[in-house]
Amino acid sequence: MTRKQHGLGRVELIWTVAVLVLVAVLIVSTLRSEVARAKERMCLDSLAYLSAQIHVGLEQLEYFNAEQLESYYLGPGAPPSFFSTERMHLLSKLLPSDIVVPQDPWQNAFVLHKVTQGGDSEFWLVSGGEDGKYPEWPLTKDSLAKRLHLPFVASPR
Repeated sequence: MTRKQHGLGRVELIWTVAVLVLVAVLIVSTLRSEVARAKERMCLDSLAYLSAQIHVGLEQLEYFNAEQLESYYLGPGAPPSFFSTERMHLLSKLLPSDIVVPQDPWQNAFVLHKVTQGGDSEFWLVSGGEDGKYPEWPLTKDSLAKRLHLPFVASPR
């Protein structure tokens, strides 16, 4: 005579729970990596948007050469550790009046940095990223940074 089995046995229950836990771990790790990628993409999009708006603001203010600008401009958020309050210039001063400067996705400040090498100046808009460490010069392809181009002035003919 055979006994009728109702429900799951202990071994089957343990295997079922183990499989469910494994699936949950895979889903959570995938979600975390996707959230990190989304924040990085949002930061890059914000850098592109802000650099375009700063370009428009510089045209409106008629700033056409690097000597008219300070070395650093800071947006809202956690300032970088190298930034001192006596060098503080607000990034919002360079933007059209209706544009609000956001923080980066990790609540750090965007920084506009003038880099001078051999008499040539370049402007870079940078983010501290997830760890809050602003990139060192020279920038790498993984740096959260966008080069800002000054408005062009056509020379009279």
